[in-house]
Amino acid sequence: MSSKKSKFLELWPVFLLACVYLLSYFNPDYIIAPFLIRNKLFTKPVIVLIVGSIGFLEMLGGYNGWSGFRGLLFDKWLKNKEFIKKLRGEEGVDNFVEGLEIRLTRKYLKFTDNKEYYEEPVSKRWLFRNINGILKWLVVLLKSGGVITVFIFGLMPIPGFRVLPDVLCGTARWKMGFIALSIGNFLKTVGVIYGWSRIL
Repeated sequence: MSSKKSKFLELWPVFLLACVYLLSYFNPDYIIAPFLIRNKLFTKPVIVLIVGSIGFLEMLGGYNGWSGFRGLLFDKWLKNKEFIKKLRGEEGVDNFVEGLEIRLTRKYLKFTDNKEYYEEPVSKRWLFRNINGILKWLVVLLKSGGVITVFIFGLMPIPGFRVLPDVLCGTARWKMGFIALSIGNFLKTVGVIYGWSRIL
């Protein structure tokens, strides 16, 4: 296998995350569940199993994707001196894949507030500076509250509430947190499906 192909395949966590977040637009609770209930294709317990499984697989893809991306970043890219020079802008990028790696690494290091390898530019707009602050506050809240907080995030019937805890669990490779999030998500799915049944 050529080095370009192997370098491209090395980015499997990025492709997995892209697929997961693309498929997440077909929200299991608010698109798939109402469709199945309205068309009376299955009984409620079967719909719970179908929608719950889809939601779990979506989160599992996010967990594995972020876990794999962390491994790629810290075990491979950031141990490469040439990559560090390119990351800091001291050297130019050779090709598209390398450019993608640099861009993803900068975004990730900004999000985790890890400035050991990459110094964040000072000239950031006010809105973005505040969004970063909110995200960091949420990460601190999740870490300090532990399993119970992640479980509560899983119970929230609002789309997008599970993304940040899923990113945190995958990045930290925190299996107990992911299990708590998944259980909360499944219980939320049960409530949403039986709620839809009353409305529809």
